[in-house]
Amino acid sequence: MQDRLTLPPTVVAAHLRSCAEELAAGLRCGGPGATTAELTDVVAQLVAGQEAISRALAGLAARVGAGADALAAAPPLDVEVVTEVLRAAAVASRCSAEALDAVTPSFECVSESVAPDTRL
Repeated sequence: MQDRLTLPPTVVAAHLRSCAEELAAGLRCGGPGATTAELTDVVAQLVAGQEAISRALAGLAARVGAGADALAAAPPLDVEVVTEVLRAAAVASRCSAEALDAVTPSFECVSESVAPDTRL
């Protein structure tokens, strides 16, 4: 079995932020256009991304929650608050993914209703 190269979480998070900022800039009005099919794919990628972010936040919450010994110097109430907020953020991200996934059929219908080279 081949070992998997694992990047530090800070590197991965910085890359995620950079990519999200680039996507946001590219999708603003006045940015370069994309076909409706491309935008349908973007929605599908965002669904998968939101699901992954949800899992990342849940994992972070689990680490903080399980880090009682390592975090012994931190006020227990603050550790509990951070853990709960991370869990809530994980749920919110999952809900966002579910909402995007639910609109996918409508987005596909809109895409199929226009010429394939229609750019938005």
